[in-house]
Parts: sequence; structure tokens; C-alpha cells
Amino acid sequence: MMLRFLLLLSRLPYGMLHALGEVLAFLAHRVFGYRKAVIRGNISRSFPGASVTDTQRIERLYYRHFGAITVESVKHFTVSESDAMSRMEYVHADVFDSFHAAGRSVLIAGGHMNNWELYALTAHQSVPHDVMAVYKRLSNLEMDVAMRKSRERFGLEMVRTIDSAAWMEAHMGKNRPKAIVMGFDQSPADPAKSWWNVFLHQETAWYFGLEKWAHQYDLPVIFGHIQKTGRGRYRTVYEVVTDAPRTLPEGAILERCIRLLEQDVKSNPEQWLWSHKRWKHRRGEGQVLHGNIDSSAQAVDPIQSEHHA
Repeated sequence: MMLRFLLLLSRLPYGMLHALGEVLAFLAHRVFGYRKAVIRGNISRSFPGASVTDTQRIERLYYRHFGAITVESVKHFTVSESDAMSRMEYVHADVFDSFHAAGRSVLIAGGHMNNWELYALTAHQSVPHDVMAVYKRLSNLEMDVAMRKSRERFGLEMVRTIDSAAWMEAHMGKNRPKAIVMGFDQSPADPAKSWWNVFLHQETAWYFGLEKWAHQYDLPVIFGHIQKTGRGRYRTVYEVVTDAPRTLPEGAILERCIRLLEQDVKSNPEQWLWSHKRWKHRRGEGQVLHGNIDSSAQAVDPIQSEHHA
């Protein structure tokens, strides 16, 4: 029943859906207080020096942003390929060309900034590689099947996290080169096997798969900065993190990606996924808290640099 309703809703034009998104944002924020404690706690801890006025402003803008990407994601069930592509601009997509010509697969790292669902829908068309995205299956099986079918309409292949290692083993170094998309900023299932550092002023656990696969399969890593350019319109700016992963010390690739994400969040804090329980784990006794082991990450500023803008 819910899926049928969402499919009907997705037929509405973007203007009507965005108006509905404003209503949803108001209800979630002012009436139902959707995950308000999680959102408010995440924001206040991430910006400890900010005033109450500033954190309340981020919170208010986040709910509006969340309402917008929610209805936009509903639209993705039926949006045409041309309409989807017109709403996502790609910058520096040519960085993939030399890797593809050499037959090298790559990793695309990104966080839950802005409309990552629209990125998933259009990523395959923006690069010469075949694109695969690692995803966590939804608890609602009907919705999971519908979401996967929708996102794969334009060429993307989606592989569950639990199946991703087997997929990598089967495809790396064979057939056409692949581009593997990894949203690396979700809270890991097992904090004991995670990489720990300080992110947004908090001890944070990270999935290590990005780092592991880059070294194991000698995969160049490319970061995708997803930026908002207008209502329902976005831009992805690609940036090469490394083209020689095996020359870097353990953790350097992940640290570089984390710092790039941190810069994006600080630049536009309302556009990150604050309603996610990102910091639910605590570092165990004996687990190493890593510092910035690669100082070059601090020098990268993709938002301000002419080369990366």
C-alpha cells in the first residue's frame, strides 16, 4: 500500500513535490520532532564553539533540506533519465578517462551530502566505467526491491554490503573496468574492526573497506563532492585522492577522504545527514585513536580551489 502511494506521488511535478517537502519539514520539526534529540545532539557536539542561535539555524535548515531530498527521492521512482541528468551536473569527470583507458577499476568515495540518491541514479552515465554501488539492504523487503529496481534503471549495479566482497573478487582485473561507489560515512556495524579518529570534534568509527580494497586491488580513489546549486539541482565535483594507493601508509587514503568530507560538512552543515545515529559507538579499551597521518589532506580545499571548482 505504501509503495503504491509513493509511486503515485512520484508522478507529481517537482514544484508540487517541493511544496510538499516544506510541509513535511514543518511537521517533522515543529509537530512530531522527528529524531530531534539525535539531530540536535549531533549538531551541537560537532560545532562546540557555535552559538545556540547558529546551531538552531543549522537544525532548522537541515529539516528543510531533509524534506526536500525526501520528496526528490520519491520522484526518482518514475523520473525520466533526461530529467534526472538535467538535475545533476558533473565536474572533472574526465579524471576517469586515463584509468579507463588503462583498464583500471577505481573506487568512488563520498558521504551523505545533499542528494546522494540522485547521484546514484545518474553516476553510471557520467563516467566511462561500469558503475557499482555498495548499499545496505532496507529492512522493508518490498521497499528494498522497489528502490533497487528504480536505482538500477539507468545502468547502475547495486550490490549489498554482505555480498560486496564476493563481487569484488569476481570482477576485479576481469572484463570491463569498474567504478565502485562507497558511501563511507555510515556508522559501522562492528566498532572493534573499525578505523577510529576524531571527526567533527568527536571520536568516530569508520568502515575500513575503502582503505582495504584500495590496497588489495591497487585501485585509484576518487572523491565525489556533491554540492547543491539550486532547488532540486546538484553538482558532483570529482577529485583524485590517489592514483597510487600502495605507496601510501595504512589509513592515509581513508584519512584523506574523511578530511575532504569534513570540509564539505563545515562549508554547508545543513546539507549532511544529521538524523543518522552516526556516533552510537564508543571506542573500546586498547583501540587506537588515529591522528592525521597524512598532512597533505589538510592542504586540500576543493571548495575554494580554482582547479577543483
